[in-house]
Amino acid sequence: MLWQDMSEINTELRNSILCIPPYQQCITKEFIGKMYKKKNNEKLLVNNITNLILSPWQRAYQMEFRYKKTRIFEPFIPVLEYGVFSSVLTDWVCAYLTLLPVVEASLRRWMKQENMSLTSLHKFYYTFGKYSRKYIEGLDDEREYITKEYIRYLKHGFRVLFMSFEECHRKNFKEIFNRNLTLHKLEGAMDTQESLRNVTRILLLMDVISELYLMQESDDLWQDCISVDPEQNVNFQLRWHLYEKKASIKTGHNDFLIVQNALVGKSSEKKKRELLKHLKEEMPIIYPDRKIGLNLQRW
Repeated sequence: MLWQDMSEINTELRNSILCIPPYQQCITKEFIGKMYKKKNNEKLLVNNITNLILSPWQRAYQMEFRYKKTRIFEPFIPVLEYGVFSSVLTDWVCAYLTLLPVVEASLRRWMKQENMSLTSLHKFYYTFGKYSRKYIEGLDDEREYITKEYIRYLKHGFRVLFMSFEECHRKNFKEIFNRNLTLHKLEGAMDTQESLRNVTRILLLMDVISELYLMQESDDLWQDCISVDPEQNVNFQLRWHLYEKKASIKTGHNDFLIVQNALVGKSSEKKKRELLKHLKEEMPIIYPDRKIGLNLQRW
């Protein structure tokens, strides 16, 4: 029943090119039950999923414990840093145009690793569909169902994202979420609200790509990914508090240096803890009555 409810929710989210995110706190009876009650209110359902995807806590978690561990993302981490940081700043146009090429670039690396040709992007959803059959081999029923749901989401997302000019125009979509039209004509990137929704879609695509890719890695690496303790990880804490701060106030040049020097560079543990202490001290000054953080359920 739980997985059937998840499938029905994803069907409702299909037109928005969204799905239940692959986060531990989302693949639960409680969360899916809450979303199921909202499935007949598309706007409310989409807003709930969007807020979760864009939350500073989740972006920090995905960067530290998913993107940075995903080998096909490895060469593009500096670009991902700028793109995700722009999304935290609500600079939607910059975030969308920065992150969009990362999807294609990482997929090309993935297919190269598997010795598979990627000559036709607009047919990639079909190629990926055939390739992805390997994921469900040997899985128990629960993991097989969940994996199939995310493969179904990726195939649909890839089909729309890489659709040709002509087909995209024939479909007459309400909003443009298409690699060709955006990179060549900037369609889908000139309206702020449309860019916001496209940033959400791109981030979710990368979240699902990362999750499926890591699932095929060694069991040790996968267990390391799902058993992390964010409360004890200084990189996560530093990134999260920085994202929280930047989501609350206007950006400043010096703050992005924290990303470059402490999170991308090789600052010492001591330096990171000093920066973390400084960020924690700033938040009560900015929002003295605001409780910092999200209380997210973990498996």
